[in-house]
Amino acid sequence: MARETLKGHWNEMAVLALLLFVVSGIGSTPSYIAEFAKIQWLNLVGSSTNALVSLLVMMPLSFAFYNLCLSFARREERNESPASSLFHEFTANWINYVESGFLMGLIIVLLLIPTLMIGSIIFGLAYELVPFIIRDTPSISATEALRTSRIMMRGHKWELFVLNLTFIGWVLLCILTCCIGFLWLMPYVSTAKAHFYEDVKAEYEERLKAEC
Repeated sequence: MARETLKGHWNEMAVLALLLFVVSGIGSTPSYIAEFAKIQWLNLVGSSTNALVSLLVMMPLSFAFYNLCLSFARREERNESPASSLFHEFTANWINYVESGFLMGLIIVLLLIPTLMIGSIIFGLAYELVPFIIRDTPSISATEALRTSRIMMRGHKWELFVLNLTFIGWVLLCILTCCIGFLWLMPYVSTAKAHFYEDVKAEYEERLKAEC
């Protein structure tokens, strides 16, 4: 379904993926310089800068990219270019994306050592739907988006885990292409997860109707 959805859009989505990688690289530049120059205080500054860029730019930009893929999955009519749509999504939901990204990261980090990574993996899967939920319900709070994602993912975490595993072969192939292939793999994975969300959302809504 993801491959069918991206027909005719692969290259433009690869360009947007390149944009995300460039932004990520810019945020990591001070750390690279500090490591190369062996300057301790600069390394601390670089780590702090990288953390801020990740939280304030990369996380919301990645969420916006996911939701651009959701628009493709839904065959939505768009009057603007993918780049404009990405920027609009980024700015429209920036606060919720940052808040939810911070809470997700905090929970996952806190569970990392006590649960020997198992808890982090489980909660990481449970929160995969957060960007899509925020996109569909812009007024929702970050905590409610996390809670809704956990509820929607009940009984589906293993399915998502298996879906992630199916991309391992593509990851290895991308590494063989000097990582250039990741520019096309990123929209492929994101669009597949958008379709996954659509299926889970439909089941969740049916469950709510049955409960009423």
